[in-house]
Amino acid sequence: EVKMKNKKSIENIPIIFILLSFCGAFLTDDSRNIILLVITSLYLLYLILSTNKIVIKDIEVIVVLFIILILGIFTTLIHINDYSLRNVIRDIFYILNPIVFIWTGIMFKYKYEDRFDIFRIIVYIAVISSILNLLQIVKEPRILQVSSIYIFRNYIEVINAYAVLIAIVLLFTNKHIKNECNFGIFKLNLFRILCIISFIIDFSRTNYICLFIILCPFILPIIRKNIFKVRKIIYIVILIVLANFIMPDLMGTLFEKMIRSITELKASINWGDPSEIVNNWRGYEVYKAKELYLEGNWFEKIFGYGLGKLIPVGVFSELVGVDVSEGGITILHNGYYMMLIKCGLTGVLLYASVYLVGIRKMIIRIKNNLDLYRSKLLLGIFVGFLVSTYVTTGIINNRTDFVACFLMGYLLYLPSKDILEITNQQKYKEM
Repeated sequence: EVKMKNKKSIENIPIIFILLSFCGAFLTDDSRNIILLVITSLYLLYLILSTNKIVIKDIEVIVVLFIILILGIFTTLIHINDYSLRNVIRDIFYILNPIVFIWTGIMFKYKYEDRFDIFRIIVYIAVISSILNLLQIVKEPRILQVSSIYIFRNYIEVINAYAVLIAIVLLFTNKHIKNECNFGIFKLNLFRILCIISFIIDFSRTNYICLFIILCPFILPIIRKNIFKVRKIIYIVILIVLANFIMPDLMGTLFEKMIRSITELKASINWGDPSEIVNNWRGYEVYKAKELYLEGNWFEKIFGYGLGKLIPVGVFSELVGVDVSEGGITILHNGYYMMLIKCGLTGVLLYASVYLVGIRKMIIRIKNNLDLYRSKLLLGIFVGFLVSTYVTTGIINNRTDFVACFLMGYLLYLPSKDILEITNQQKYKEM
């Protein structure tokens, strides 16, 4: 019995998940995508073989991603002689990554049936990542004196930013994390502070917005009942104020950057001025994508140019680390415009459907009181990606976030026996 217990406890520590979570911190983009996809695919194969089952329940999101992949490959075959094989394969990898990561999360949940341990592991991953992020500042304290976010981010490579974001949500909203994971008051508050500081120094306006969106399903019902406890956000307010005193120039630049994000993607600026292109790069990407889209025939407008198609931005491609000799860029900050070029209007509708399908599924669960906490968390994650894809590509990316996609799959899968158990509990309460 002791041996069986030890075996179970070992199985419940997904070492491979932890290793994959840190994989992106130490590898370049291309090698990272290949290694992550290969290792995760092997782990997915192990989960399938060890359970002797391919789970097809709750995979609607994966199905939509598969349709995007098939559409992209089909359209590519029409232009196959026009594109570099390397660029085609690279785009295929970008779509395959979220498919494999999400499916791995579903299979992991099916095999281990543990809804809480993964949250604790994500918190520990986030805390370790936060410490590593802060150690970069300890090594180079002079970077606190720089006057630009862009210079600051050249020195600091924040790792596992999305895991840190999710950990903040968990540490403030999840009762299991606070009550049953051996997190005393000191440890809980220490973890909160570490994650919040790491979150702030990332200076990601997109993540700030995503955090707010993910928290909304938890905060709004409480506000309606007029029992919202302000002390739960005091940590964030205090740390933002302190950050403003410690790094006034950086915080000022951040606020300017957030304001600019509202107008940067309008693509209606005078693009003849190189300084405007540099200052509003995302808008310029959209402008060039629009030009390319309008040049296409009816078929290309509906189904796109295919995977491997580059968006020509001239010498300015070097702003995102792409050599001019490449002939253009394959990834845009605006994920919907990227999909517009690759798979046309059909692809844009499908890409939005990836998130909308998940949102609809979670709303139904919330209305039926099915796994309420996880459903609210995943609803916030899907809405966050639906919005952030407009400015940061989305889950189809050259740096697809493993933790985000794995967690999507893990939270999406709800075993039928769990639904039955929750339904019976609700009936018992009504009696």
